[in-house]
Amino acid sequence: MDKENFINRWRATAEDLRVQLHLGSKELSDKFEEQKKEILHWSKETRTSLESEASIASTEMRSKLEELEVQATLGKAETKEAIQEQRKKLTSLMQDANEASIKLMGDSKKNVRQIAAKADSKFDEWHARFDLLRLQISLGAADASEEWKEKKDDLNKSIRNLESKLGEVSQETEEGWTNFKGEISEAWTHVKKAFSKTE
Repeated sequence: MDKENFINRWRATAEDLRVQLHLGSKELSDKFEEQKKEILHWSKETRTSLESEASIASTEMRSKLEELEVQATLGKAETKEAIQEQRKKLTSLMQDANEASIKLMGDSKKNVRQIAAKADSKFDEWHARFDLLRLQISLGAADASEEWKEKKDDLNKSIRNLESKLGEVSQETEEGWTNFKGEISEAWTHVKKAFSKTE
């Protein structure tokens, strides 16, 4: 992935998390449905790109993606409980598909390894979004609880740090670019930890 696409993808992810962070209960349901559609579209596209691959790992990945697609096509989750139930099932299926993508990274074909690496990255991003959703529901995003306000401040700080790292990029040497990608990875790890600290 070239530098510009890398930076744009991370900026979009940070902005999407920031928007999600400030949603109320009704908007959370709509956002969750958007994420299900995104997962469904991406999963079908990825599975199609693996159709011609006959390896055991490719077959397993396609199977896991099909299971994910079935779950993503379920009807709209209207209540917090329904959202949580669907989120749990999707998270579990994403974990299974992510494990299959990691196995697929060992494939000898470069294009298959690239598909697997992109899958790993997407699953990581969706897990963070679903962790945020879990927090919003469990801490009561619609409620003005003090605990939610504190957590929201922590999450905002982590997102701002990620965005700050993205703002610092310039025409770096290859070594500088490698270091920058490492800093972004570290900042992303802090964002994910902020989402997963509270059950």
